[in-house]
Amino acid sequence: MEGLAAALAEGFAQATTLDALLFMAFGTLVGYGFGILPGLQSVTAMSVFLPLTYWWTPVQAMYFFAGIIGAAGNGGAVTAIVLNIPGTAQNAATMLEGYPLTKQGRAVFALNLSAAASWLGAVFGVVVLLALVPVFLPFLISFGPAETFWVAVFGLVTMVLAVSGSPAKGLVAIAVGVVLAIVGMGGPRLPVPRFTFDSTYLLDGIEIVVVVIGFLVVSECLLQVAGVWARGREAGQVTRAAPAVGDDWKQQALDGWRAPFRHKGIFLRSSALGTAVGALPGVGGTVAQFLSYNLAVATTKDGEKIGKGAEDALVATEAATNSKEGGALFPTLLFGIPGNAEMALVLAAWQIHGLEPGPAFLSQHGALAWALVFGLLFSNFIASIGTALASPWLARLPGFDMGVLAPVVLVASLMSAFTVRGNAVDLAALAAIGLLGALFRLYGYSVIGVVIGFVLGDVIERNFYTALQSSLGDYSVLVGSPVAAVLAGATLVAAIFCGAKVLRAKREAAEEAAFSPGAAVFAALLLAGLAALLWQTLGSGWRGGPVATGVLSLAVALQLFVLATTLGGLRRVSVPDAAALLKLAALLVAALALAFWLGFVLAMAAFLLAFWLGVHRMKATRALPLALLFAVALPWAFSWLVEAPLWRGVVAPLVPGLVGGDVAPPL
Repeated sequence: MEGLAAALAEGFAQATTLDALLFMAFGTLVGYGFGILPGLQSVTAMSVFLPLTYWWTPVQAMYFFAGIIGAAGNGGAVTAIVLNIPGTAQNAATMLEGYPLTKQGRAVFALNLSAAASWLGAVFGVVVLLALVPVFLPFLISFGPAETFWVAVFGLVTMVLAVSGSPAKGLVAIAVGVVLAIVGMGGPRLPVPRFTFDSTYLLDGIEIVVVVIGFLVVSECLLQVAGVWARGREAGQVTRAAPAVGDDWKQQALDGWRAPFRHKGIFLRSSALGTAVGALPGVGGTVAQFLSYNLAVATTKDGEKIGKGAEDALVATEAATNSKEGGALFPTLLFGIPGNAEMALVLAAWQIHGLEPGPAFLSQHGALAWALVFGLLFSNFIASIGTALASPWLARLPGFDMGVLAPVVLVASLMSAFTVRGNAVDLAALAAIGLLGALFRLYGYSVIGVVIGFVLGDVIERNFYTALQSSLGDYSVLVGSPVAAVLAGATLVAAIFCGAKVLRAKREAAEEAAFSPGAAVFAALLLAGLAALLWQTLGSGWRGGPVATGVLSLAVALQLFVLATTLGGLRRVSVPDAAALLKLAALLVAALALAFWLGFVLAMAAFLLAFWLGVHRMKATRALPLALLFAVALPWAFSWLVEAPLWRGVVAPLVPGLVGGDVAPPL
């Protein structure tokens, strides 16, 4: 206990240093900005900046990520309240009461209420976390590789129970993530190449930032841009139609900060509910918000105001938004199971720095864990105060054009991924994985499931073989201790519930079955790919271990089930963005081919210009300077942040230091 108290005191003192505050402030600014932009949420920001953490210390990375996590919800609440468009998915319930207040001319009040409830909710979640850690820490110290293996497997299974949509597709997505983690040499415990197809590039495995950015950022940007391509430029525009800010805005701001105290009962109940929901792996903030909103609706004394700007309901949603982060930290720090998508990226950052998430992490890297906890607390405070001070101007927010912003984020993510290794082949892999991720999103497969499967897949396999080696190949070691046996039993129970959910979803799907040709073709192609990999593991020369075979067998069986369900649809439906997505993919491939020869600056300027002029119908007088600005500013910004040169192309040097002169990497 004394060691824990000392670590807490050290973590708090560290969080108040200038270096920590600067990284928190930087992360808060980034998270707030991405949170405000619809569709570009905290996960997007963390994914784009994940490669930059290579050049920072792990503690600096945690403060930066804590800033993003703490601020994104505050930023997302701004657009939900002012524009009736949630900046992030977790702010969906904020619109229900926030926007009616804006239409009444009380946007400043709603923004300050959101800021106050969010900050106090974050405090509640962190206090609960600090109270629970001393209880569980002695128990976790006894964990070995068998226990860690079952904890990771349990985390993957329970995530399927939490995800919305088809549980079979969720399981397939997780399996795809685990398979991607297996690609390459198996390491010292299994030193054989797996799924490399004689490629030098794949021998080292797929870089984690390529998977994270591809599935979480590139896929989202591709769909955003494809939506504009399919439905016209109006599809990406978000505009404001709200009253002007009144002269009483100062009083509104004060009333907003008093609101959580006026409704302290629903605040405490919603904060507790948000913390509890956040501790469930994979559930996320959207569920926490809507459960808290439903709780407020069920217990309010003024039901006629629901949907018309009810203060207590808005307090409930905002308290849950940030209290759930304290809950999400619980499985992340104590067990190495990501509580939500943001925490999956935190685990990815640890792995980038050679740190293995798991039950031993808190005792071995306490300073790093407390940097995340206190960083989250302080960044919430910074973001809430920023919202309060800027609320008169935020209430006048004019709107956005995602047709302009999404291609820029797409280009920035490509540049960010390249800075990790300086390997141009990473760009081709990123484009391929991004397109796969976009198709996953389009046809209902969980991209978060892929990322979490990738992050935990390595943990599962490494601890599986470590446990077997310690017992000289005796599989009973996996249930040899009481804790391992209990965890194995809990995993089995969760798997039974997961199977029941799959069967229940099959019956529900049969009632409203619809047939989409695109979904059927994609399901068939995905099944063929998984089956081909499984066939390779069943060959006589396979020495890649049973984990790959088992995961692929499950994936093939489930994908066969998905394909049968898809083909069984009676109603024919179409997915309008699919054709536009393929056209956009062709444009991106052309841009990357151009980048291979002529470098980033010219290729990305050409890509932005082609999209803005040909698809978005932007005037040339605006598109040309914008394309040149971003093509020059983005490379300069990344070079300044990480001091890493960007790709200049393989042609003979045309513009020294900018175009030409690089050497093509081996495939």
